[in-house]
Amino acid sequence: MTRKSRRCWSKSIGERGNRVRLYEKYHGGPIMRSVFVNRKEVRKSLGHRDKEKAIRQGYEMLSALLANEKALDERSLTLGMLADLYLQSPAHLSKKERTQRADERTLRRVVGFLGPARNVESLSESDVKRYTMARRQGDGSLPRVQPGRQVRDRTIEADLVILLAALNWAVRERTTEGRRLLKENSLFGVRLPREKNPRRPVMMHDEYLKLVDVAERVHPLLDLALIVAEGTGRRISAWRNLRWDDVNFQNGTIRWRAETDKTGFEQVVPMTEPVKDALAAARRAQGAIGNTPVFKAPKDPSKPCNRHLFDDWLRKAYEITEIPREKWTMWHSIRRKWATERKGYPVRDVMEAGGWKNEETLLRSYQQPDAETVRQVVLHPTQRLITR
Repeated sequence: MTRKSRRCWSKSIGERGNRVRLYEKYHGGPIMRSVFVNRKEVRKSLGHRDKEKAIRQGYEMLSALLANEKALDERSLTLGMLADLYLQSPAHLSKKERTQRADERTLRRVVGFLGPARNVESLSESDVKRYTMARRQGDGSLPRVQPGRQVRDRTIEADLVILLAALNWAVRERTTEGRRLLKENSLFGVRLPREKNPRRPVMMHDEYLKLVDVAERVHPLLDLALIVAEGTGRRISAWRNLRWDDVNFQNGTIRWRAETDKTGFEQVVPMTEPVKDALAAARRAQGAIGNTPVFKAPKDPSKPCNRHLFDDWLRKAYEITEIPREKWTMWHSIRRKWATERKGYPVRDVMEAGGWKNEETLLRSYQQPDAETVRQVVLHPTQRLITR
């Protein structure tokens, strides 16, 4: 008696004319996809056996086909297809979830303006200028943009950087046949809009002291947040996610976790005495140890405070002190304060202590000129290290 052969799995997505068929060539083998566009069939192995993943890819492929029927003509890559492929790539999926969502929104906005069916190789400097002008004017035709909302050149530059990242990825990526997705980046060398007078305010020390004086009146955690932010120079995403087992009082160090830091690097850095004293007092008050948040959310102590709550508290403190606050003076201005006060130290050491990934970012965006340092440069040109 012969044994019946097991049926191979298959599934069709879409309708006649635009359809994606997923199937096993043999039972248990890698899943194949067969796509029909205007009676033209293209077959390809997906390179895995995960049926749920294959179905998701099938729907994504169908979406790309409906947006552009030429999406599978691999000799003419379109912007819509480029966006879909890049957003499925490890280069994109390896980013943090929040960054993935932001980058996807941005890329969809740029592609929506330039046209999903647009041939990638036809992009030029004129397209960059058209997008720049539309974004500056708050053009209502822009996808995912509130009509009339004008933005600065720094925001426009960030939008276009995501498109360039996708184009550069396509140049490096190869198909299963060994051919590059894109021969060259057609926007290579095109100048992006740059902010001529970027707004990067630095919090003054006397301003910081006044905020600390009134912090307890707003919320006890605001006092701790100001001291930790000013003493460590770290991003709000890093310090608000601190847990008590990250703080080593015996060695006087703080561990900055890779998963909560923008650069993705884990570091152990010494802490100042004011930071150590403030954290020690907070731990005694909370009676908490181990893997619990330092900045416990008022409604859910198992989670850290939301960054928007810290923003609200800081705005309230400014109102109490009656200090005029510039529009962009928030938590990041404290990070710039920390970096600016450490001018004169070796840049590499400042980067390591403050959690910067590259020197250019630190020097261009954080270490700001100040009147006293400029005075020292002019009056004492031979003095190399400014004592602070």
